[in-house]
Amino acid sequence: MVNELIVTAVIFLIAVFIIYKYDSYARPIKVKHPESQVNRQMIPTIFIPGFLGNRFSFGSMQKRLVKQGIADKTLVIIVKRDGALKVRGSLIGKNPMVQVLFSQNTVRPKGQVRAIFDICQLLVDDYGVTSCNFVGHSMGCISIIWFISHQLKELELTVHKVVTIAGPFNDNEVSKDTYPIDKTYLTKQGPADKSQTYRALKRDISGIPRTVSILNIAGLSDSKTLSDGSVSVNSVRALKYLTQEIVKSYRELIFKGDRAGHRLLHENGDVDKAIQRFLWSSEN
Repeated sequence: MVNELIVTAVIFLIAVFIIYKYDSYARPIKVKHPESQVNRQMIPTIFIPGFLGNRFSFGSMQKRLVKQGIADKTLVIIVKRDGALKVRGSLIGKNPMVQVLFSQNTVRPKGQVRAIFDICQLLVDDYGVTSCNFVGHSMGCISIIWFISHQLKELELTVHKVVTIAGPFNDNEVSKDTYPIDKTYLTKQGPADKSQTYRALKRDISGIPRTVSILNIAGLSDSKTLSDGSVSVNSVRALKYLTQEIVKSYRELIFKGDRAGHRLLHENGDVDKAIQRFLWSSEN
């Protein structure tokens, strides 16, 4: 009997620990930072996941950045199925990160863009935010570029820096994986065959403010398809031909190896460092 109680207690404690750890990926984190070589600014950075994105999409990266004393994860915004926003935490600390989660994680870019607008409006109205940065993964990159080229002008908000990770800028399907992986051949003028996604973005790309700086990150984990296993490197690089003549600066990085897979790029420590340098380095 005693042994059964002990086993039950151990199982209960393990279950509580697992639930706590799972929930922690969708909650604010605030710690006292040691001194580090970063610019400390009250400019929030908004993280937008891709199709089927969840608390783990950027949750681990944000935990690492907090642990390293780079930034604070102080605000989590959950977009409910009806579009309502549920807010956890507040916009405090330095280099605050805003984690965005979608209750309906199969939402398409149109729904993501609508949510991004509402989130930015909330930040402006409730927290007095006047400027922000963005980090996106996969389909989230498409939504961010669409937002800043179309809807941003309707807000009293400046976007400084944008990080796009594995964005399918010349894919025909920007959410679900397709096989075979869409191939993109690049010329001096851009993709030889321009996808519907690329053409739609290009139509009003001039709406992007010239003050925006972009860091575009691609992964090469599959040498046969020249892709990250889901999106080809050249499809990611197509963003260059959309934006480089408009924005303040455009940079691209290609990460290689097993940790450069589509769903592992945001778990890659070297990607963390690249984002840190671009967004918060004292040299920028």
